[in-house]
Amino acid sequence: MTFTGFTPEALQLLPSLPGFAEAEYARERELLATGLRGPGAELITQVADALPVPLTVAPRSSVSPLHRDLRFAAPGALRYKDHLLLTTWQGPKKNSAPILWIRIDANSVGFASGIAFTPPLREAWRNAVAGPEGAGLDSAIQALAKAHQRDSFEVDGGMLKHVPKPWDDTHPRANLLRRKGFQARFRQPLPKCATRASFASWCETRLTDLLPVHNWLVAHMQEDTTV
Repeated sequence: MTFTGFTPEALQLLPSLPGFAEAEYARERELLATGLRGPGAELITQVADALPVPLTVAPRSSVSPLHRDLRFAAPGALRYKDHLLLTTWQGPKKNSAPILWIRIDANSVGFASGIAFTPPLREAWRNAVAGPEGAGLDSAIQALAKAHQRDSFEVDGGMLKHVPKPWDDTHPRANLLRRKGFQARFRQPLPKCATRASFASWCETRLTDLLPVHNWLVAHMQEDTTV
């Protein structure tokens, strides 16, 4: 699939989606499908193929739905999202693999690398971060922070109150050891080229910046790691 750009009219709908009733969404469904979700699938496929790592793209998993699952949501929760989320991953199972994200709203584009922690992955994370190899991740994060200091760079994933034993607050990577999950991300203004084919290479360049973090996760975060 070749990405040729998002439809301007579809991008302009994104800020309004959270306030939509089902009937309003139904009226715009075709525009959102052909102008946003379809191009999104083309974009993440093309970018994943261009990056120098073996990434997986799956139509049903790589383009997140624009509606939320409200079965377990709080009363009054909004049904629709104001952004399009695209994902590609390296590993056999998305829910335990290092993931690269592209998040698009009407005004900005976010890029991220990260992984969700299963219990085995949490232990693999702590041992790798605490050991000598953890310095490589720390260096990659610092390089990203410097390169994207104007792009709202942050490391997220939730934090424990205390550093898990056998480590303590004196460890040089104490904040990483406290993580309950991990995502390094930054955001930039949505460029005008989002409606053109060149947006794919623009996104590829920014995900390339995240590859040192992604490659560290691939090397050290395997669910069957012996701990």
